[in-house]
Amino acid sequence: MVHQTALIASAAILGSAIASPVIDLQRPLNDLNKRANPRVTPPFIGGWSSSGGVNRRQDGDVCTTDSCKKFADSVIAGRAKNYTEVDPCTDFATYTCAGWWESHDFRPDQSNIGVLSIMADVNNALMRTILESPYPDNTTINSTYAVGNAKELDKQNFAKMIAAYDSCMDTEAIDAVGPEPLQEILSAYEKLQNSTTSGNATDLTDKLIWVQRYGASGIVGATTWADDKTPDVTTVAIGPGLLGLDAKEYYTDKEATANYTTAIVGMYDKLYGEQDHEKHVSLANDIVKFEQALSAATPDAADAASVEYYYNPKPIAEADALLPEISFTRLIKAFAPSNYTIGNVLVLAPEFFPKVSGILSNTTSQTVDGYLKWTLIQNWATRLSNEVSAPYRRLQNELAGKDPEAVGERWRTCLTDVDSNLAWIESAFFVREAFSPEAKTYGERIITDIENVFQEKLKGYEWMSSEVKTKAIQKVLNMVEKIGYPDISPNVQDPKALADLYAPVNVTSDSWFKNGLAYNNFTLTNTWNDLLHPTDKNRWYMSAPTVNAYFNPPTNEIAFPAGIMQQPLFNLDLPEFVSYGAFGAVAGHELTHAFDSSGSHYDETGAYNDWWDNSTLAAFNNKTQCFVDQYSKFSITTPAGEQLNVNGQLTLGENIADGGGLGAAFAAWKKRNEEKADQSLPGLEEYTLEQLFYLAFGGVWCGERRPAEAVRRIYSDPHSPPNFRIIGTVANQRGFKEAFNCPSKEPTCELW
Repeated sequence: MVHQTALIASAAILGSAIASPVIDLQRPLNDLNKRANPRVTPPFIGGWSSSGGVNRRQDGDVCTTDSCKKFADSVIAGRAKNYTEVDPCTDFATYTCAGWWESHDFRPDQSNIGVLSIMADVNNALMRTILESPYPDNTTINSTYAVGNAKELDKQNFAKMIAAYDSCMDTEAIDAVGPEPLQEILSAYEKLQNSTTSGNATDLTDKLIWVQRYGASGIVGATTWADDKTPDVTTVAIGPGLLGLDAKEYYTDKEATANYTTAIVGMYDKLYGEQDHEKHVSLANDIVKFEQALSAATPDAADAASVEYYYNPKPIAEADALLPEISFTRLIKAFAPSNYTIGNVLVLAPEFFPKVSGILSNTTSQTVDGYLKWTLIQNWATRLSNEVSAPYRRLQNELAGKDPEAVGERWRTCLTDVDSNLAWIESAFFVREAFSPEAKTYGERIITDIENVFQEKLKGYEWMSSEVKTKAIQKVLNMVEKIGYPDISPNVQDPKALADLYAPVNVTSDSWFKNGLAYNNFTLTNTWNDLLHPTDKNRWYMSAPTVNAYFNPPTNEIAFPAGIMQQPLFNLDLPEFVSYGAFGAVAGHELTHAFDSSGSHYDETGAYNDWWDNSTLAAFNNKTQCFVDQYSKFSITTPAGEQLNVNGQLTLGENIADGGGLGAAFAAWKKRNEEKADQSLPGLEEYTLEQLFYLAFGGVWCGERRPAEAVRRIYSDPHSPPNFRIIGTVANQRGFKEAFNCPSKEPTCELW
């Protein structure tokens, strides 16, 4: 789950939904929020039913509607064939998902698959149909906005989205221009690199400014950020720049660095010609050594995501003094509005900058220039033809354990491009097709139920002081719930709001690369203009079709895009234990993030503030250590056949959220079920309703990762592997242990 203006220090239900506080300006802002992993659609997933009412139930003890039969069949198909021989108390993942694992396989371009990626595939298929069809003349615009020229503006918005998609799909045009668009950028950099002013060579700061204008961040980067202690204020944050390998661990791995070096050489050969191959080999080796030194200086992933570590406001003069070779003042002034006065800046990695000073003193200017050009290449290579970008794509495939030559279907690339850069136009057309008012109402009810339960739970914790309880309850009461899609900033139902928002973006169907430049400039301008206004608390960080959710600490908000409020997580036509066990656990997960090892540092106003007294904090830390120890014992098997343990510290916040979310969802469902009991499902009558609730939960996390991708996630992802999200979470549920009559009813770890 996740956020923080261009970077995010928050949390999402799926892996690294938004960047951690290590600055990577390689991607535009919206692109940081997309982590959908499409997959083939199984028969039980579909669109919304048109029937009415929030509680559509039959009479009788067993639901026999088509919807219930299909869902029951999916549970049975997903369950282990020998489920009676599997102990759910020790391995609920195998019990629930073994059949699913056996019946699903990766596409060549996939590194992980799961129920949620299949949901994304359904949403993507719908958006593909929209993008490859004419404007739907029968489309219904919200009556509030269907006035004047609303229809014409809606058509213009649609045409802009289609032009963006078509420019990406036109592979003949992309192939025809070859490497030229990126060569032009690199040539312009080299002119800067070799220019002199008043007899002085262009300095490093000028080069960094130039590179960041093109969306990359070399060595260091700067962006805007909601100040954690005064979250209504947008400030500037500075931190480490781009490293080409995803995690520090790769820089000490000989195979990974060899593959990385090969990729750099390959891209230099493509862009500068193979006649200089030996020079490229020498330069690539120097670049990798430079990045190895930078990587060693960067904070570990767990530290980088901790507000206690990264929140270091300093006067700009002090920040400049940390790294004399680079002027942060000039770097910021190059992007900030001219009437903005630089005060304090957030120094996200204070130990990093002095170390960089030493690294630079031992690095040649040729290596630094080669590295900065490499950051540009990484940022723009994927907008070139598949033939030109092949060395870089092979590297990414190898890191994820895919076939090095795997290439995804083109429409998927192009849909992702639209989702990243014209997210709110896309969202407008998605929600008209896939999200009903009654769905929003049902979602609001589930979330409210869980919030009410959480407040009641808070009142009963003896380890919390009464003062801390009061503030914690107020934090829940103050929480903002965003459901479905934004209705302000922008309002996706208002064609004029979308037309005005994207008016500065000149999208053409003729050049995908030029469109990328337009998106980059649009994002850069908007990001830095945030400095002139209070933090926009109405802004969303995920598009409507996204299958994900997040909690954002500085705004104390939880957000659930329409994309995740779909079958099989969310369905008005099924017994309520399904939606509460699946979507409810997601909602509870996001709510619990407000009280995890990171979110707990933010008070009821969203400000970073130590509001816990010493005794309560000591009890909290004692309880959280249990989660660290529990998950650190889980391990995966690497491609080399070795065991690699989960990082219990890195995954702590997500593991706390999984446990607290499921517990709150179960309690909320139990209250509803006491009012009116759910029906069972056909073919699953052997289970109690409580057991079916947990089967609905477990089914959400059925999924697999390629071994290399699993390793990459261990290094960098704050979420535990899917099977351990099931096993570890239910081990921490008294309700689960009672439902399945486990020998011990005590949770392994318990916090919320």
